[in-house]
Amino acid sequence: MEDAKGNGVTIAISNDPPFMKMNPDGTPGGWGPEMDAAILKEMGITKFSGEMIEGGAMIPALQSNRATLSSSGALFIRPERCDAILFSEPVSCNSEGFLMSSSLAGKVATYKDVADQGLKIGVCAGCSNQKLAIEAGVKEENMVVYPDATTAAKLLEDKRVDIVGNDSFTLSVLFKRADPAEIHFVRIANTRGCAAAGFGKANAELRDAYNEGLRKVRANGKYMEIMKKYDFEEGAHDVETASMEQLCRK
Repeated sequence: MEDAKGNGVTIAISNDPPFMKMNPDGTPGGWGPEMDAAILKEMGITKFSGEMIEGGAMIPALQSNRATLSSSGALFIRPERCDAILFSEPVSCNSEGFLMSSSLAGKVATYKDVADQGLKIGVCAGCSNQKLAIEAGVKEENMVVYPDATTAAKLLEDKRVDIVGNDSFTLSVLFKRADPAEIHFVRIANTRGCAAAGFGKANAELRDAYNEGLRKVRANGKYMEIMKKYDFEEGAHDVETASMEQLCRK
């Protein structure tokens, strides 16, 4: 904590605006880093830098201290991840979703549909959508791994994939930028999960401070102010009833 207060922290982010982005001045921006900054400032940490890291490299970056924490929206809490890093309490809860060619509207609602129809899908490296695709039986040759949401949108636009999987908030943002006559967006039923800030195993003190700061911003209204700023009120649903301990349980 003393080092973080004196020297600041490095937040790992992916190229996923407006969720996460790197500002022109080199500081991390977007919903996640803005929420992180508000939370940590409550605990006396006011210096922040950003490190752009692909999704699949987030956990190794925390383990090697390349980054102090992963931004609050970068990683969903999963039992296997809890073995590798520490998580804060949930900061947002969200479902999985698909973006697809409008020609597939009404034909694809689950990852099993993707597998059964032999469709090509873009999945985030090391993310829950990649795991769900594998578990549903999507063949390896039908999965294209992308490093960030911006690349995912480009894959779909160039017709290199039929579908893109990611969390529904990220995809809803991409959908707003797309031509609705060509692209269809769907939320996947029964896939709600919660995202949180991630920390290396040696940073328990900082993780605990983050949890205290999170409690404070929820109490003083700053949390919902940031959620509303990014039109992400739906991400606040179920957060109060979810817990890191519950989500880490196998």
